[in-house]
Amino acid sequence: MTNVSHRARLARIFSYIVCLLLTASLCACGGKRGQNPETQEAKPTAASVTTQEILARSKAQTYFTADETPANDLQAETRTQFDGYLQKILNGYVSNIGYFNVHYTMRHPEDYGLTDLEMTFGTLGPANNVGLSAQDTLAELRSYNYEDLSRKQRLTYDILEFALLSQIEMEPFEYYGEPLNTAGGVHSMLPIYFAEYTFTRAQDVEDYLTLMQAIPAFFDDVLAYEQKRVELGIFMSKETLDTVIRQIREHISGEPADFYLNETFAEMLAEAGCFSEAEIADYTARHKDALENAFFPAYDRLISALDGMRSSCNDIGGAVNMPNGEAYVAALCNSYLATDKTLAQIKDALEASNTTLRVQLQTLSSLNPEASMATLTFKQPTDNPAGIVAHLIDYFSDIFPSLGGRKYTIHDVPKGMEGSVSPAFYILPALDDYEVHNNIYINNGSIANNGLFTTLAHEGYPGHMLQGTYFASTEPHPIRVLLSFLAYQEGWASYVERLSFEAIDGVDSTTAKMLAINSRMSLNMLALVDLGLNYEGWTYKEYCDYMAIHFGLSASNNAEQLQEFYLNMTTSPFSYLPYSFGLIEVESILDGQKELVGDDFELYQFHDAFLNIGPAPMHLVDKYMKEIFTK
Repeated sequence: MTNVSHRARLARIFSYIVCLLLTASLCACGGKRGQNPETQEAKPTAASVTTQEILARSKAQTYFTADETPANDLQAETRTQFDGYLQKILNGYVSNIGYFNVHYTMRHPEDYGLTDLEMTFGTLGPANNVGLSAQDTLAELRSYNYEDLSRKQRLTYDILEFALLSQIEMEPFEYYGEPLNTAGGVHSMLPIYFAEYTFTRAQDVEDYLTLMQAIPAFFDDVLAYEQKRVELGIFMSKETLDTVIRQIREHISGEPADFYLNETFAEMLAEAGCFSEAEIADYTARHKDALENAFFPAYDRLISALDGMRSSCNDIGGAVNMPNGEAYVAALCNSYLATDKTLAQIKDALEASNTTLRVQLQTLSSLNPEASMATLTFKQPTDNPAGIVAHLIDYFSDIFPSLGGRKYTIHDVPKGMEGSVSPAFYILPALDDYEVHNNIYINNGSIANNGLFTTLAHEGYPGHMLQGTYFASTEPHPIRVLLSFLAYQEGWASYVERLSFEAIDGVDSTTAKMLAINSRMSLNMLALVDLGLNYEGWTYKEYCDYMAIHFGLSASNNAEQLQEFYLNMTTSPFSYLPYSFGLIEVESILDGQKELVGDDFELYQFHDAFLNIGPAPMHLVDKYMKEIFTK
């Protein structure tokens, strides 16, 4: 998988089935630009505390800053040298992921020691690739005396060690990932990234236009990668190829002059507020030229080249059916999920979770049949996104850290993108821009899917928006933000999403619990389908039989829907697991903390510590959570 997609949390397609035992309906979560008329100005969050006050209350922040002053000269020298090592790692990683991705993490990369960056989209390769020799980098990492490092450095050390070991394990499978996957491949995500580029200075516009001119060369790299997959006998199936080509044509339908990037480009120029009319006219003309002579021709050539590979299509099915597939899925599980659990253990955990949830649901239903019936007619609020976010911020203020007055804006998705993104999503903020630019996007074409309220909890507060801004406020090393740990990120957002049912006005406690259980069970079941295909090697018939039994989706009546899910799961293996298994891991850590701390347990401090530790493999989150509350 290309590293371009590592930042695809901004519109990662997450479809799940809401299973109410008696009924089944499909629902999606995710979105795009075009401001909501009610929220054209960025809204400060209603907060009476500052970032400093929030961190001062944090036991986790106290833990990580307690040993900032070195005890002796040797310790000070080791820490300084380790910082230099991290800078080298950062430089290597940035060269690997390309400037296009860096822009979303640092508005001013020069402030982080990054200069003379090439205007590229990054290279294709294993997840979490740091862009350097993994073996050499790991050996250098292990040369530092762990005990001489600060606690914050030790956490970074542990994370890097895991990422490097995962990279080494993934190296034999460099070409196994599918950059053109049907669930959010680079062909789909690239226009979305351009539409969200954000201009704060003239250099940003110049970089944007340079990158758009570089698209033909990037697609050449993608095609070279796909040609290597042809040579290995693992090129995509004909159904996948047809879907990818159809997706491309849908994304670039119409004439360049009518393309939605013209609209978003004009909006970004206007929002920057620092360009003259003459400059805007010049930029607009250059943008039009780039669309006509680079962007659209590159996509046309991509379609033509892919179609020319049709004779090499291979319907492999799930990931385990790849050459040396068992080793591949084990390595992928370790790298993509960043877990110390095996796939067998993950499957057992999902099945055990559903068994427990099913008993809970039956118990609640027997005690309150009216609440059970209410779940069948329940509709989430959809009419006021800004009001929903404000309500969530107020409702959960006692158990989650405040946003500290940081501003956020709610936008509408442009009409041209409504068919390709999900109902709502949040753009993770840059490290040097998190106080002001927090953007939540609403897809009005998908609101009717009855999931807006809980989706805004997932994407906004106390989900990804709180997650992103809080961690940025702790001033982490940039490498921490660039490395992606989806089980941590999506596990948290799924956790708070389930809690948010209780915050919906007019819903009694039992109904809220049942709705959360239903949602959770469906999430687990789709993850089990994902495992069935990619770990156990289900045939398409076995997959269809499972979907018919558990979700009422038959091959005769729901063929198109079944095919879409199948392609999404097989071209992007384990993509459902960060949500479902990540949630199980969050709750496991929570239960462990309750037992460890006992009567002194505070839910606020648990949430605060989880966010303060930041993106990491979940077993490391558990390790540091224990240290925070025992030292």
